[in-house]
Amino acid sequence: MIFKKGSFIEIDEKRCLNLMHHGVECNHCIGHCPEDAIIYYNDRVYLDREKCSGCGLCFSDCPTEVFRSKQWDETSIIGDIEEEKWKVTEFFCDKHTAPYKMEKNKERGGVQLPACLSIISKGAWYEAGLKTKIEIHLDQCKECPMLKTISRLQYNVGMAAEWLEASGHIQSFSFIHQGSQGKLKKSLLAIETGLKVTSRRDLFVSLINKGQKIAGKSTNEADNSCEALDKKIYNNRLPDWQKRFGEVFQKNMEDHSNPAYWPTIKISSQCMNCGMCGRYCPSGTLKIIEKDGVCTHHFTNGFCLDCRICQLFCPKEAITRDREKVENPFEVKNIHGTTSTKCKRCGSITEDSTRDLCYWCKQGDTLDNEIKDSLQKILLSKGK
Repeated sequence: MIFKKGSFIEIDEKRCLNLMHHGVECNHCIGHCPEDAIIYYNDRVYLDREKCSGCGLCFSDCPTEVFRSKQWDETSIIGDIEEEKWKVTEFFCDKHTAPYKMEKNKERGGVQLPACLSIISKGAWYEAGLKTKIEIHLDQCKECPMLKTISRLQYNVGMAAEWLEASGHIQSFSFIHQGSQGKLKKSLLAIETGLKVTSRRDLFVSLINKGQKIAGKSTNEADNSCEALDKKIYNNRLPDWQKRFGEVFQKNMEDHSNPAYWPTIKISSQCMNCGMCGRYCPSGTLKIIEKDGVCTHHFTNGFCLDCRICQLFCPKEAITRDREKVENPFEVKNIHGTTSTKCKRCGSITEDSTRDLCYWCKQGDTLDNEIKDSLQKILLSKGK
């Protein structure tokens, strides 16, 4: 198993939602790790590599892709299925002792992953389900130390099935709980997939880019701007699988689709256009755009991580969250709008008001007045 003892697992703790706001209390990785190998301490994520069984569940379970590996590439699974043109594909984990497809048939294939099947994201199951019927082998899971991951695997597959139906496709996922007793022939062996293949050219380009970053240079001038840096810090946590999923879902939407449930948010008239929700949205799906004296909040349901950060950061409690049926989840929607102006003190875009001050400058004035009042009372009491 490629990730045994935490091999090749990298942790990018800057992507952790808890680092942005402690109130999020995200515990996907800690709560679902079958070996309790992930620890969150002093606002940092740690991996106990001695305890780690290498299942890879943290790869698919973390909503912001804190856990990554240069050796893992789930897109290769989709590529192999597409290349082989199988109508039915059987999935085996790395620990399966008999990864052989059930029959010798060109229309039926089998793939074996270098980890537990729970490593596959919801989006990848959706992509695979567009191309083939899927049979997932769980016939040897009862004695496996990774047995606890099955519930998350079933959840991911269930979401993929719901999304397939929502985009107008027939979903066909089945779980195999009993192994076949057929002869083990070499021609029936499942192919190994899921490993990243890096060409010499890709390696060379990555080394050049890394060297330019160390030297303080960049091939893209926009990357060095304050605005770009701000976006890198706060709005770059959308996982790769969700970016791909957005493109694939839109391309495969059929006319007779049945809407699925997606995260939704509503913004009330209490909103002061302070900008906190858009600034700290980890996926960048909630954006605030000002044009021609109008400030609008734009939102894309399909890219929402459902993390509550927008709601937690809102100082006026103007944001409410829910899950509702949405017909076009990857369509950018205007969910709130109001007239706007520039704050006469700091220059930021704010709600059009009589004082022409943004929410934060008003708060500063209020705080200054409170401090002055307190000092005046102290001085008066001493004078007595």
